[in-house]
Amino acid sequence: MIQGDNKVLLLESSEIQEIMGGVMLLTQRSPLHRAYLVSEWYQQIYPAITLNQFRYYTDEHGNPLAFCNWAFLSKKNMNEILSGERDIRKEDWQSGSNMFFPEMIAPYGHAKMMATDLRRNILSSRKGERVCAIRGQPNKQNSLAKPRVQWFKI
Repeated sequence: MIQGDNKVLLLESSEIQEIMGGVMLLTQRSPLHRAYLVSEWYQQIYPAITLNQFRYYTDEHGNPLAFCNWAFLSKKNMNEILSGERDIRKEDWQSGSNMFFPEMIAPYGHAKMMATDLRRNILSSRKGERVCAIRGQPNKQNSLAKPRVQWFKI
C-alpha cells in the first residue's frame, strides 16, 4: 500500500498517527535516523504529511517499508539549508519551486522501488529536472551522521 501523493488528500487524525508511528519505526531501523531527537524528527516529517508531500510504503500486512517526503523551497531557503546554515522550517515547505527531499528512509532495502515509484507516479512532470537531498553518512566513531548534499536527476 502506498499513501500520499501529489493530489489533494485530507487525512484523518488516526491516519496521520498511523503514518507517524510507522515512520518512527522506520527511523529506529535506520542507522542514519535513529539518533534524531523527537523535535528534529517532527520538524522533518510532520509538515510533509499535513501538506501531502510524502509517500509512505507498507507491505500487504500494513508493516512500514519506506518513507520519503519533499519540499518546494525558495532559492534562498534552499541555499541556507544546503549550506548547513539551518534546518528546514515549517514555513519553508512550499516557499518556492526548487524540489528538495528532506527524508528518504528505506532501512529494508526498498530505496530503488521508492525511486522508481516517485519517478513514474509523482515526479513525471519534472522529468529531467535536478533535485537534491541531504544524505547522511554513518560515522563509525559515534552515532551521528555526517551530512552531504546529493543531487540527482528525475
